[in-house]
Amino acid sequence: MKKLLVLLMGFMIFSNGHYTYAKTKTKAERVDGYFTTEDILFSIFEPKLNKIVHDQYGKEMIVNPMKVEDVAIMQKQTGKDSYNGWYEVKLSILVGEPDGDTFTDTVILEVDAPNIGGTAPRLKSEKVNGLEIKLVKYFKGS
Repeated sequence: MKKLLVLLMGFMIFSNGHYTYAKTKTKAERVDGYFTTEDILFSIFEPKLNKIVHDQYGKEMIVNPMKVEDVAIMQKQTGKDSYNGWYEVKLSILVGEPDGDTFTDTVILEVDAPNIGGTAPRLKSEKVNGLEIKLVKYFKGS
């Protein structure tokens, strides 16, 4: 009888436990490699760069950013004691076709967000909304 009671109690304890508590959580793993601030910028610009190159060549091309050549903050007076600010970023990119032809192109982008330069207010939230990336100039290389 005691064995049956212990067995019944053990069954009740184990059957009421949740299986999700036993599940282990996966941890993010560090990827070994060398990454720069350019890599962060390129990951932000990549979707827009792909669209710009597609518009310039009229077809899908493989785009590999090579380096950031120049970054400048620009300001324009919009009124008395009022300025608008943005960044201009000059990039070198390697553009290639799947069948082998490659070109080195230069792109100048305007990066604008509500809190950049001028008399723009500082962000009060940790979210950055309204980030805009526009093409200023595109130079096709050889």
